[in-house]
Amino acid sequence: MKLFAVSTAATVSLAMSLMAVQVGAQTAIQPGLWESNDKTTMEGVQPMPATSKKVCLKANEAQLERLLFPTPEEMAQHGCKYEGGVKQPGVLQSSLSCPPNNDIAGVDAKAEITFTPTSYEGLGQIVAKDKAGTTIKGSSTLSGKRVGDCQ
Repeated sequence: MKLFAVSTAATVSLAMSLMAVQVGAQTAIQPGLWESNDKTTMEGVQPMPATSKKVCLKANEAQLERLLFPTPEEMAQHGCKYEGGVKQPGVLQSSLSCPPNNDIAGVDAKAEITFTPTSYEGLGQIVAKDKAGTTIKGSSTLSGKRVGDCQ
């Protein structure tokens, strides 16, 4: 179970990072320096520390997906399937399914993120399952804001 928990932590981080690729210009935000935060909890697993990162977005890359998620190529490399997009103004809804492999558990995840040109916040639900069928459920709180101009 301990190895599964470590594998699950890595998988959850990857899943939350892959959730909203390919939506396009519908999620335009202001360019500049952004701070993103993620807090994930998994049932039966020791609490994971919250993560925070700062990202400088130039005008040509100022979209919510660029802050939160890797490229479509990285998602394809992991065999993940994504569905989602902006269902109403200012709300991004996403679902992601990544199969398990020998190194990491598979993940099914859903998220809803409310955003403005200068901030976002949302919740994600996660189910991680290894090749043996062991399942762990969890959730993530995602948030971020524009904190200034790029240096």
